[in-house]
Amino acid sequence: MFLKTCGRLALAALLCGALLPHAWAESEAAPRAGLSLRAALSRTLQSSPELAAYQHVLKAQDGRVTQAGLRPNPTLGVELENVLGSGDTAGFDEAELTLSLSQLIEFPALRERRVAVAQHQRDALGIEAHIRRLDAIAETARRFIAVLAQQQAHALTHYAVELAEDTAGAVSKRVAAARSPVAERDRAEVALERAHSDDAHAEHQLLAARYALAASWGADQPDFERAAADLFALPEVADYDSLVAALDDTPDFEAYLSEQRLRESELRLALARRNPGIEVGAGLRRFQGTGDTALLFSVGVPLPFFDRSQGDAQTARAQSAGAVASGDAARVRARMELFRHYQELLDRRRQVRVLRSRALPLMESALQNTQYAYERGRYSYLELVDAQRELLDVRASLIESAAQYQLTLIEIERLTGNGSSRED
Repeated sequence: MFLKTCGRLALAALLCGALLPHAWAESEAAPRAGLSLRAALSRTLQSSPELAAYQHVLKAQDGRVTQAGLRPNPTLGVELENVLGSGDTAGFDEAELTLSLSQLIEFPALRERRVAVAQHQRDALGIEAHIRRLDAIAETARRFIAVLAQQQAHALTHYAVELAEDTAGAVSKRVAAARSPVAERDRAEVALERAHSDDAHAEHQLLAARYALAASWGADQPDFERAAADLFALPEVADYDSLVAALDDTPDFEAYLSEQRLRESELRLALARRNPGIEVGAGLRRFQGTGDTALLFSVGVPLPFFDRSQGDAQTARAQSAGAVASGDAARVRARMELFRHYQELLDRRRQVRVLRSRALPLMESALQNTQYAYERGRYSYLELVDAQRELLDVRASLIESAAQYQLTLIEIERLTGNGSSRED
């Protein structure tokens, strides 16, 4: 049930998609040992060390709730009087031995309010646990996007190596035909070496991203080879007003309400402690001198001449007001962050659409024309290299914009819990 709820943070468009069939994308027709986002989130929820550790915090508070509801134990008293004195009380002949049993009878309101405080603390920790799960899910989604983006970056460096190899071959032919200087061949070889170096670096970054994703569920190393999803599928997002309205229903703001309830409960407990209850007792007294015994009874009632809880009450009132103020401040910050992320999302969507629909096709066509002209001696080596670099820059910008769109959408959904843009 919780996994379905947390699916609001899951990039549903990424769950079942495959990488787009761009010429520069990875050559595999289907991912081998691919990991879906849903599987990554499920692993995190089941095996995250941080989430597992926090469960012990909840269990500890459950113990405090139980402890708060326990009644005080009776007290056994033993008194020996009139001994080791002077005169008739010099020895033990006139001793008086008293055995008594007393019990503090708490007023029901005191125990109820003590339990209420412990339970509100448990509720607050439960909300915190929910927030931690959402944070873990959001972080896993971010790391999943990082793997996707790095896979595309690695595919792009592969494509750059192919371009550099083709260029080095074309330059060698022109040099052999005495149509280009030898220096151009050397420059092409250097460019090829740099392309290989960039490709190796991208591979290392991809491996690091995979390890970071596997660490989300406590794995020492990844048991998957790639993230199986479509980085360039851009899910729609709800309108801004709907997102703002959803802010108050998030666990983050529920935490402030929970803190208010806790402080109010602490205030009621502090007031109840002014008069904890009545202590009653009964016992048996033996008079050693006469050999007689007698029963005795006692009643103890605290006299609240001084308010011993006024400091606690003052603290609880201040903390309750502080929780309200903190909630208001957090709401302002959340709206500011939401507006910033929403504008960023719209801008990234526009960038992706422009790059995919206009810039990328134009640059691919420009490179083809430049290669054709270079092979026929109409364009220089520098013009060919510039065309290649511009195409690679466009594709790198497309990867960056798509990744930032997905990451920004994760931040919006983490802020609002709005899952209307996702599919289960």
